[in-house]
Amino acid sequence: MRRDSLHASLPRHNRGLTLIEVMVALGVLVILVSGIFFVVQTALKTVLTINDSSSREAEIANLTDILRTGFRNLPPKSRLSALPTKEGGAEQILVIVRNAPGFLTWLSEPEPENTIVLLSIRKDDKTAVWSENAPWRICLKRFVPPKGLSEKELSPTVILKAGDKVPWLELVGNFRRTGARFFDHASQSWKDHWENLDERPALIELTLVTERVRNPISETSVFWLPPVKGDKT
Repeated sequence: MRRDSLHASLPRHNRGLTLIEVMVALGVLVILVSGIFFVVQTALKTVLTINDSSSREAEIANLTDILRTGFRNLPPKSRLSALPTKEGGAEQILVIVRNAPGFLTWLSEPEPENTIVLLSIRKDDKTAVWSENAPWRICLKRFVPPKGLSEKELSPTVILKAGDKVPWLELVGNFRRTGARFFDHASQSWKDHWENLDERPALIELTLVTERVRNPISETSVFWLPPVKGDKT
């Protein structure tokens, strides 16, 4: 009997797979593996996005709680001013709190009564070259001014110069947009800055918008300040 006729007479289940059948099986396997990989990758991205969003929200909430407690507990002798300014080309909203040694402090030892605290909502990117697209950050520094300077001599320019050797401490950063407003009880209106050292704003409103492209987190918080009126010094 001839070999080809013998092969043809063999049962189908005893024959080997043809090249086409192997290629089809491999193609199906590749499609299945690719589909599983895509599903797993999508799930991981979703989990990371959720974790990042939760972490960011917690970070903003912690900052809000710290600021709310700090403003609410300002001592009667403290002075507060806030104005837009620039430092090294960086645009910022500078909140200056004077005579408030316990304001936003993490130190266990008491500070001098004339301690100055600077809370800066600043636009910079931590590099040597400042950019218009740089993110907004909230930074803090505290120091004691040089002796011999009276309260009236402590202008924002003098204060920044006096504390230029003290580094900024970043509290939270990477915001697409920020904003601060101050409510004047006398005029019943919101202001973009506050220069009256004899009174405090009744409320401070802080708006933060994160850098995320999709579904950015926008948080607006309002802080109440004790209505203490001080004497000029």
